[in-house]
Amino acid sequence: MIIICILIAAVICLAVWQRDNISAVMSGLKYSDEDIQQQIDTSKRDVETELEKYNVSGLRDFTFEEEEAIRKGQLTVEEAVEKILSESGNQQSTGGESSSQSTGSENVSSTDDSSAIVSEYTVKLYSLKAEYLGQIGNLIDQAKADYKNGMSAGTLMSTYLGKAASLESEADSQVEALLSELKGKLEAVGADTSIISTMRSSYENEKTLKKSYYLSLFNKKK
Repeated sequence: MIIICILIAAVICLAVWQRDNISAVMSGLKYSDEDIQQQIDTSKRDVETELEKYNVSGLRDFTFEEEEAIRKGQLTVEEAVEKILSESGNQQSTGGESSSQSTGSENVSSTDDSSAIVSEYTVKLYSLKAEYLGQIGNLIDQAKADYKNGMSAGTLMSTYLGKAASLESEADSQVEALLSELKGKLEAVGADTSIISTMRSSYENEKTLKKSYYLSLFNKKK
């Protein structure tokens, strides 16, 4: 009954916060952890398929296990990014600018440019994800500690939904800024920009699914 009351309170608070969070709560109730993980994996594969169109291969997203390690503080952002870069053979810096040398025709040069640009910004987006996963993990740990120390459901919700909303808004702004930069650079070399909508859709979808998963984690007190 306590868990049900907390969920009801969460739904009411989330309704005031943002409508898409209602979907997260409902998904958390409707789907198992495994189902949610599979949906997230599907969303990631959509991005990987799109990356192949830009001749970017081998650059994968974090696995579920890696994301959990980041969230729990067992893996740093730098370690996580270095891991996927080393496995893909991509030696670029997460903060540097991509570069390419034109050694063939204009068409080949344009393809190389777009590939380097997409690769660079994909890594930046993955790095940003890792950064916020760590912050979300800290927030969950704080909420669990306060819950165990007797904080009421109402106080818990009002305190941490506000913090979560602020964190989400910050992440949304940074993701949109990176996508805007990516679009501008692709347009500058005359490349296709369809990957922008795929990345944005994947981000929104995964964000909602992650909320469902974290809600289930809190209720299970993991």
